[in-house]
Amino acid sequence: MSHLCPPARPDPEWASELQDKIRDFGYSSHGNHNSMSLLRTAELYGGQDTTLVDFPVTNLPSFRNDADLRQLPSQACIDILVQTFFSSINWQYDLLDEESFRERLEAWRKISYSDLQVSFGRLALETLVFPALLFQVLAHALLFHSPHDEMLNSLMTMAGMTFHDLGAEYSDTGAELLALLGKKNIKIAMVQAGLLRASFLKSSGKVVEAWHTLGTTIRDAQEIGLHTGRIVSEQSPVEPKSERHNISLVGHKIWVVLHIWDVHMAVVLGRPVATDLQIERFSLTIEDDERRRELFSHWQSETDLPRPFDIILAGYNVAYRYFKDIHQMESNGANFDDYPTVERIHAAIKNNIQFLPSWCRLDNPDTKFDRLHGCQWLPAAREGLSSLIHLAILALHRPFIFSVANSRIEAIKSGISILHAQERLFQQSEPYQRKVFNPVYASFDAIVLITALCLVFPNEDHERRIECINVVERGIQRLDIIGQSNFMAKSAHGVVCSLYHRLRYRLGISETDTGAFFSNSKWISPNSDTYYSSRAPSEYSFDAVLPPRPTHDLFFDHILCTQIPLMDTPNGFPLDPLTGNVTDNWEFEGTFSDASFWGVMNELNH
Repeated sequence: MSHLCPPARPDPEWASELQDKIRDFGYSSHGNHNSMSLLRTAELYGGQDTTLVDFPVTNLPSFRNDADLRQLPSQACIDILVQTFFSSINWQYDLLDEESFRERLEAWRKISYSDLQVSFGRLALETLVFPALLFQVLAHALLFHSPHDEMLNSLMTMAGMTFHDLGAEYSDTGAELLALLGKKNIKIAMVQAGLLRASFLKSSGKVVEAWHTLGTTIRDAQEIGLHTGRIVSEQSPVEPKSERHNISLVGHKIWVVLHIWDVHMAVVLGRPVATDLQIERFSLTIEDDERRRELFSHWQSETDLPRPFDIILAGYNVAYRYFKDIHQMESNGANFDDYPTVERIHAAIKNNIQFLPSWCRLDNPDTKFDRLHGCQWLPAAREGLSSLIHLAILALHRPFIFSVANSRIEAIKSGISILHAQERLFQQSEPYQRKVFNPVYASFDAIVLITALCLVFPNEDHERRIECINVVERGIQRLDIIGQSNFMAKSAHGVVCSLYHRLRYRLGISETDTGAFFSNSKWISPNSDTYYSSRAPSEYSFDAVLPPRPTHDLFFDHILCTQIPLMDTPNGFPLDPLTGNVTDNWEFEGTFSDASFWGVMNELNH
């Protein structure tokens, strides 16, 4: 009996046609347990033409015209913005390799005008993808570039237009180009462009849209196998040699970032988790030991220069790996059977923090690398790491803040740490870089939870009360600055102003007595007439009240405050909670129930 043997090297065009058939039917090209895998086996062994459908010769996308590409600015302006992107932004997610990106940019510039006019639809897909990615790079750069650059001011097409407005146009154009490319032949550059699009939407305060874009990007990444660690080769004549060598490592990094984004947004927004990652198992998909250590273990180094992905991995290994467990517990509600898990995860995070390398310690870090070439991003990245680790702890304890005293203590401590880190991050940035929505998420959650706990439990944690008020006040100031150019940040600012109004008036704190008033000798009893509510929070049962999930509530329940003071105080702080009368209406509006935290706050007004 003879053995059937597949061809030693299937014809590339035949293999490509078979992959197209598989994708046209919606099957994954990475699975071995579906009907199309049987077709593939039959063709490999039998060499028979088992074509089921008459497929088109080409899978190139159909473009209406090249008008969108005409929106690209001049080469000089592109060079300026690309430099801004790689010096100030790319480190945040470490999505793009600068060398290979610049090689692609140079290749794009060699395309002639006639190519775009006559044969645009015949260009290689790898070439067509690039402008979609380039538009997202330019859009991000405009969020962080100085508005005083006269060279770029020439790009403004209308009076009163800002770099943020132009960035939004570029990002929209990039998204339109990406949609035109379709899903039949997904490339890694499409995934990179999709994630940058989600990032731009998030930075602009369009959080729900960012979450949906992230979901689509995750599906694109899965389509090309990024979740498996085994990536379909993208080698082609137009692909830079540097990227061909690093395509596997780029794919590994992208999937780690996608997973962290996914579980982080799931916790913050209360959305489902769409990805999974076992970091140790995933790292082993890199067969070369040296390359695996270089990517997944370099973050532990004390002597080698840190890289942006090292900060990402440091955060994952310390805290982000528990986001999925935290999300599951929060979905269960404040189930006391879960509290041993809370204690276990809290202890694990605290223990993991001790093993952070000295250059990214949360307290008293070694700053020896900070001013070295290529590490200018490190101070900001360190504060972002601190914020996210403490946000994980805050989210871990959030379901139990109304029922377990220890969780209240840990939540307040984490909230204070978040606001301190966000303040340092804010001080490091230029004024024109402070209007993106990114700093709002962690600060908004921390401000609301700290203020809520001080309101509901006014007699607890006296030693931290002065610090609570101070960090909340400064956090509100930052939200006010961001809210001047971002509608959702302005809504968040209104919500925290309302809570702060209630807290200061309830505690009888005058504008000039903040520090002294929180000494034990001058602490006002909850039974004092100074309380404007006939029922103090301590007299109200919070056993059945769900803790606020501020960012989720803002975007999905449309929480807002119906009254915000318009006057400014002499010191520039845009709120004087004591100027309003006791009867002023500071109620929250939204789609929440009367039994929610926001409903209870409204009831305490009456």
